[in-house]
Amino acid sequence: MKVLKLGLLAFLFSGCFSTHYDRTENFQFLWKIGDLKRAGVEAGRLAEKGPKNDRMLYHLEQGAVERMQGYLSSSIFAFNQAAQEYDRWFGPHLRTETRITEEFISTLGSAEQKPYKTRIYERVMLRTYQAHNYMTQGDGGRARAEIFKVRQAIQDSKDLWAKELNAAREVSKKNKIDLAKTLRSQGVENALKQEHEKIKSLVPPNLPRFVNPAGLYLEALYFLHGASQREDFAKAEYSLRQLVSLYPGNRAILEDYQLAKSGTKSQDSSTYLFFETGRAPVRLERRFDLPLFFFSATSRIPYLGIAFPTLQVNDQFLTDLDITASPNQGKPFNTELLADMDAIVAQEFDEYFEIELAKAITGALLKGGLQYLATDAVRAEHDLARTAVGAGVGMLAQASTRADLRSWSTLPKQIRFCKIPTPKDQKLTLRGTGTTLSTEVKVSNSQTNLVWVRSVSAFTPLRVIGACSLSHN
Repeated sequence: MKVLKLGLLAFLFSGCFSTHYDRTENFQFLWKIGDLKRAGVEAGRLAEKGPKNDRMLYHLEQGAVERMQGYLSSSIFAFNQAAQEYDRWFGPHLRTETRITEEFISTLGSAEQKPYKTRIYERVMLRTYQAHNYMTQGDGGRARAEIFKVRQAIQDSKDLWAKELNAAREVSKKNKIDLAKTLRSQGVENALKQEHEKIKSLVPPNLPRFVNPAGLYLEALYFLHGASQREDFAKAEYSLRQLVSLYPGNRAILEDYQLAKSGTKSQDSSTYLFFETGRAPVRLERRFDLPLFFFSATSRIPYLGIAFPTLQVNDQFLTDLDITASPNQGKPFNTELLADMDAIVAQEFDEYFEIELAKAITGALLKGGLQYLATDAVRAEHDLARTAVGAGVGMLAQASTRADLRSWSTLPKQIRFCKIPTPKDQKLTLRGTGTTLSTEVKVSNSQTNLVWVRSVSAFTPLRVIGACSLSHN
């Protein structure tokens, strides 16, 4: 009877899994249609009452939606909550080896039931957004602190990546799996390898690892136009040098680089415009039959069914802005690509591919072992008990063998920019290229200004997140 109850409990428990998509469906719908007020309320509800393991992600969503509405204080609070969750998970000086290893040996639950720690590009965008929030509020000191944290986030993430990769390889060795050979398999049946190659094709060869050019440029502009000492120009020059290598033909970046090298500020009144458009790639789950290669040359090559994430880009977005500086001006200004989030997300997916694959293989092997042990334990029981345990444990393994599809969904597809002379009347008219969407923004009479604009789709209104001075930080 106890065995029968165990089987029934496993059967019932298998139906209790809810996915990230299930929990955030209403939020995603409201955000996509441009109902930011209700989307903000829903994000707040998730951040307060959603699963604790996902609180960091919900705070990121909440901070982004509040920022899009111009509620900077609320956005700052939400982003700070996300940062505190990150600090609680990783602790000081990245003392995380034990927790990283635990992720690989955990057998209960799906990947989505483990704490969400954010991805590298998300940590960089968190600090970038927060820096801009403080800049818009005129809080130069806190903006400066967040800008320094952008670079720290990149360095910390490189250290974490190395530790996770080492843990993945160690666990694979313990399972006697030659992960490197598995990854190199050339079999036409290896659909996972084909999917991996498709994602890698999104990444340009000159994109530095774990670098977001938008974060770099914001940092450079902060130090260049708000410089109070020679070291500030040196910091700006360092970032701009990387940007010049990425965009050698971009006139605005080259001009700024020359200014930073000379250690002088521009004498011309200029306005920079950052334009976020579209939606970042989403993660979808696919099931793959993967050939496993072992270190022993005589081992049979079995096939293992795993759940693994893939990326799907969102191609419905506003491609550009027409920026008019005065009613009588002729041809409008347009933006140029600064940060391709499709490429940035895909590059990180590629860097973490071996790590995620090791997790998926380990989880599938352990759940398969548990399923065998559970059914073997009731071999002497009557048919109903064996059926209940087999069905329950099987469904539990199926339900818990899921890829981690969580990601910061309110990030953009692209971040574009332009640099234009500040008009005398300080007014800019922004119009979505090829659409009737338009809005106006007034900048200050500062020497250098920054305007930040957001578009979710070609059918939702343009949102001016904020306009601030870069000259007095």
